[in-house]
Amino acid sequence: MKQKIAIIISASILILSFALTGCGSEQQTFSETESTTQTASQQSSSRTSYGTNTSSQVTNSVPEIITVTIPEGFTWDLIAKRLEANEICSAEEFYQACQNYSPKSFNVPIDENRPFKMEGYLYPATYTFQKNFNAEDVLIEMLNAYRNNTGGNLTDTELIVASIVQMETRSPEHMSMIAGIIYNRLEQGMQLQMDSTREYINDYVTGNPLLGDTSKYAELYNTYKCAALPAGPICSPGADAIYAAKNPTQTDYLYFFFGNDNENHYSTTYEEHQAAMAQFGVQYGESTE
Repeated sequence: MKQKIAIIISASILILSFALTGCGSEQQTFSETESTTQTASQQSSSRTSYGTNTSSQVTNSVPEIITVTIPEGFTWDLIAKRLEANEICSAEEFYQACQNYSPKSFNVPIDENRPFKMEGYLYPATYTFQKNFNAEDVLIEMLNAYRNNTGGNLTDTELIVASIVQMETRSPEHMSMIAGIIYNRLEQGMQLQMDSTREYINDYVTGNPLLGDTSKYAELYNTYKCAALPAGPICSPGADAIYAAKNPTQTDYLYFFFGNDNENHYSTTYEEHQAAMAQFGVQYGESTE
């Protein structure tokens, strides 16, 4: 009888062990496509975190782990500053890593007209890194998150449009409509005249100590000056903005603004647009012209 009980217990342990192993492999959702320079044990502490609690206790043998969140709409400059403030890597180290790295699994344009090569490709999410981490490995984690969440197959136009949409509205339900308006204006040869592109240059590019002479970028990004899309993305767009850029609402609208009534207003003609703005008022930075 005791022998039968022992056999049953052993079998149960084996079944439980197999089940736990199977669950662990199925929950592994982060598929690396870029290789980091860290060891396997180090990599395990630096993977993108989606709601996972990670201990940050420090011992003599365990490196300090830092959790950092990159919100949707953060620019390259804001991301670099957040990494530096959390002592993950310096902004200068991150800048050099971004400018010199070329992803293996998808294309990032090499364009001297873009102040930050990786702008738009640093996917907004929550990450865990070691303190004083290798800057290139930080970049690779973010690029892997971008590829895993987008497929890495966005066109350059879609990513730029998504970044503008992200900055032009806070409401996901309006994003596809605004994407449709952007495409309509492009098709008709109209300037986009989006305040977010002007603010990007003024707030994050002009005078940035990492860039040297920034005088050329206003003509390339400010859509009150350039003829079409800006030269590159203006932030890291989230999933809703990316979806909107790939699935714009089919509409005849060419104008929009966010009124003092906290509602979006859309128009097909400039006269309608002006009349609606006079009626409802405009909240700063939320209008096309």
